[in-house]
Amino acid sequence: METTTATATAAAAKKDMSAALRGAALKREKKAAAAAARAAGKVAAAARRAEDRTARDKAYAEEAALIDRQIEAARRALGVRKNEPNTAAICLMIETLTFQMRVRLSEKGYW
Repeated sequence: METTTATATAAAAKKDMSAALRGAALKREKKAAAAAARAAGKVAAAARRAEDRTARDKAYAEEAALIDRQIEAARRALGVRKNEPNTAAICLMIETLTFQMRVRLSEKGYW
């Protein structure tokens, strides 16, 4: 009830205003609406960036876990113990798998 009364009062006040005052009031209303729209846009953009970051981090973690499993399988197959350094073949495999991971992530738009 109060909002319709307030709206009616505002409309009556605009009707009684001179043309210059009506123009100034309209300009203030447009400016306030534009500021509210900008604020809403910034909030929506921040939410979108957060979602994108979460998806990117999840995809990166999945790819890294896949590489770790492949490296561990190669170490077991070659008989390399946990505290021994990687052989040259495993180091090359790590570089290759990392490159392939970056390619896959860039195709998805995450890298």
